[in-house]
Amino acid sequence: MNDIELDISFGKHRADTNWKPEYLTWEEFVDKLRKVRRTNETMAQYDKMHNIGRGKIKDGPAFVGGLVRGGRRKKENIDTRSLITLDVDHADSEFMFTLELVLGGTAYAVYSTHSHRPNKPKYRLIMPVDRVMSPDEYAAVSRKLAEQIGMDYFDKTTFDVHRLMYLPSCSKDAEPVLNVYEGEPVCVDAVLDEYEDWQDPLQWPRHKGDKLQRKTAERMEDPRAKEGVVGAFCRCYSISEAIATFLSDVYEPIDDSLTRYTHIGSTSHGGLVVYDEDTFAYSHHESDPCSGREVNAFDLVRLHKFGKLDDRASERTNITKLPSYTAMLAFATQDVKVKRERLAELSEDFADMDVSEGEGEDPDIDWISKLKVNEKTGFPLSTARNAEIILSNGPFKGVLAYDAFGNTEVIRKPLPWRDREYKHEDYEPWLGADDRRLEHWLGKTYEFKSSAIIKNAFTEVAHANKFHPIIEYLEAQEWDGVERLDSLCIHYLGAEDSAYVREVTRKMLVAAVKRLYEPGCKFDYMLVLVGPQGAGKSTIIQMLAQRWFSDSLKTFDTKEAGEHLQSAWIFEFGELAGMSKTEVDEIKQFITKRSDKYRVAYDRVITDFPRKCVFFGTTNNWDFLKDPTGNRRFWPVTVDPTKRTKNMFTELSEYEIGQIWAEALQAYRNGEGLTLSPEVDKDAARIQGLHMEEDPRVGLIQEWLDMPIEDEWGEESEGGQLRNRVCASQIWVECFHNKAGSIRPWEAREIVSILRRIPGWKERKGRARVPGYGLQTVFDRV
Repeated sequence: MNDIELDISFGKHRADTNWKPEYLTWEEFVDKLRKVRRTNETMAQYDKMHNIGRGKIKDGPAFVGGLVRGGRRKKENIDTRSLITLDVDHADSEFMFTLELVLGGTAYAVYSTHSHRPNKPKYRLIMPVDRVMSPDEYAAVSRKLAEQIGMDYFDKTTFDVHRLMYLPSCSKDAEPVLNVYEGEPVCVDAVLDEYEDWQDPLQWPRHKGDKLQRKTAERMEDPRAKEGVVGAFCRCYSISEAIATFLSDVYEPIDDSLTRYTHIGSTSHGGLVVYDEDTFAYSHHESDPCSGREVNAFDLVRLHKFGKLDDRASERTNITKLPSYTAMLAFATQDVKVKRERLAELSEDFADMDVSEGEGEDPDIDWISKLKVNEKTGFPLSTARNAEIILSNGPFKGVLAYDAFGNTEVIRKPLPWRDREYKHEDYEPWLGADDRRLEHWLGKTYEFKSSAIIKNAFTEVAHANKFHPIIEYLEAQEWDGVERLDSLCIHYLGAEDSAYVREVTRKMLVAAVKRLYEPGCKFDYMLVLVGPQGAGKSTIIQMLAQRWFSDSLKTFDTKEAGEHLQSAWIFEFGELAGMSKTEVDEIKQFITKRSDKYRVAYDRVITDFPRKCVFFGTTNNWDFLKDPTGNRRFWPVTVDPTKRTKNMFTELSEYEIGQIWAEALQAYRNGEGLTLSPEVDKDAARIQGLHMEEDPRVGLIQEWLDMPIEDEWGEESEGGQLRNRVCASQIWVECFHNKAGSIRPWEAREIVSILRRIPGWKERKGRARVPGYGLQTVFDRV
């Protein structure tokens, strides 16, 4: 047995259009039969269901015991058969014993169907054969074996060469049956030799009273293979499904097989006969509008719903020109299942959708029902509304969004033409190339031609799914009530435990939160971490900022810097000490701005972008402040890694970071302000002075101011009189011994700046006259 390879085709469900062949030994195939798919309903619930409901439950993985060519399970596509597969719908207590008598020494397997019950057994009988069979050989061999076992055990339609068999399944409380018998495969030629002429279909065994069926489906084209709306409708609805859905008031089935129906109101019974695996019907009822016609599901519904529209049409009128045909096209194209089938023809993205589900049961159907379609083709119209619907559903469902923090369109799931590049992130940017690929995809898939419609719909859908990633993160954290905010720098960086350190740390982080909820709110301060290399200054800032961190802001040009500010929440300016005075001045001016105005690429207008970020600084040098003017904007915090009490790498976990931000959010919600208390603000000025870059002129000027005034002979004045009023020009000449009038403006400003820092001197409001120097900005001794 193991040296015989069987050609078997498998499908995902009954309506699968891509049946895939596998080459298995008998033992490998039997292993598949041992795996039973259990469904969620009980046996009692299943038994109470309508036949269509049962069909949906049992529909699942299936196989055809042969080679399906082209992927579509149709009679004409079956090349060969390697298994004999028979439905045993009428088994009795003697059935298993009969099998052993007839098939003794033959390999076969028997397993229960989904409808199997102990008191009403139903099985599937599977037998391997010793060589592949043609479709006609299969019909002859399977019928001969069924006759030997007992024809009445088997379903009348079980001999179809393209008949599928579901792999084992059962209700959740059922006990499945599987009996496997060892032996040799069925000898095909030996069975065929039992016929006088096996090629004569009249000699093939049949059920009692069963008329000769059509040998193949070649007599009429399979309606499911038709193109256009008719084929789509017939693929969506078999004859029995079309009757149950559209004509339940016209026909009623005579039994559960759904192969014969009675036309309601007729005197005859069971006159509508269903053929060819539920694809055609023929009515013998004289009063039936379909009487004497072999019809597919489309025509069956057409004749009953719209047949009267043809009363005045000529008998010679082509069927596609009949009023009933036009009306049926319009009716069918509005059906949600047909819409989805037509979309499947346009795009493989819909090929895996389960066409058996009904509206309201599958959310993927609901959106398709909203599409406006061409009544003749069934394809979606190229409208703005359709574009929005398509970009919000199907392969685009949950994909497009707008990042309200970064002010940019993003994707949250893979696109039809590419996968996510940053799968570890919740979202990633929409790329420039995606614009062109979207236009191409919609044109190829739905025949959309208007670039403007596509672009506008994309913008509308993305903005309809607006989200703020950082606010979502903050609001997902629930503060446990433990205070961590103030002591962050103390514990993890070894900063001094002082009111100043606690307050500037707190204000900085609360400001970061406030800028998210109130973009552009006033906050023109920068907390600067001062300490040795390796102290973790940059690391802790990056850990707090998480994915919304940047240390690459290198320019303060309005547009470039403004665009960069949309990319991060917390920015770090590293090594402030290495910057020139001009660069530091640029930073001071830059951080005081509350918004940035520039024209986004391809936009027609200049847009104002209120700031949603804050700025930190880091430096290894103590005296990083170069100019006393504007120093209030910098909050220096000196760190010492030898004094830290917690390790940020092991103790500053994601949970701890979340709790820090949760506390900051709570402080913001409580209305906490961002300015320092008067006591801490005064201490801040002192600390800022400690970090001023040393200027050797300060000592020279201070010593000169404390020297007694000399007389015209260079002697100290009587009583050692000190100066009570000075100006920059005077110091330039008398202290630094420069030529009068040679002082340049920036040199005068630097001297004035030094005077402002020297204790005991106060700048006089307005200008005053100084002997020998005229009107000047003067300082008086206090």
